[in-house]
Amino acid sequence: MKDIETEADVRTLVDEFYGAIRADALLNPIFTDVAQVDWQHHLPKMYAFWSGLILGKTGYVGQPFAAHMNLPIERGHFERWLQLFHATVDRLYVGPGAKRAKDAAASIAHTFAMRMGLIDPMAGRML
Repeated sequence: MKDIETEADVRTLVDEFYGAIRADALLNPIFTDVAQVDWQHHLPKMYAFWSGLILGKTGYVGQPFAAHMNLPIERGHFERWLQLFHATVDRLYVGPGAKRAKDAAASIAHTFAMRMGLIDPMAGRML
């Protein structure tokens, strides 16, 4: 297996991950029914977002938390999102880039869940 080294690798990760989300009984309704994600518009943003986090590329502009703060999601949604992300990375890649991707995803899930009041910031444990 190879590492996440190029923007094409990031694109593959993002496409595979969101494919898993669209197939997931818990997460798909949030993305499809509630948020009504326009995938043609959303995926290029995600390519830029994850390229920035994993490869250090510039290009993402946005405030990701704002888009999530009013969604009817619970801690279990974040846990499942993180499980799918890690599983996708582990299925496709290994190496420092893959570790950066998984670490970033864990940090994002934890921070969003904490800011939404779904986990106690003093509990001392990550999602």
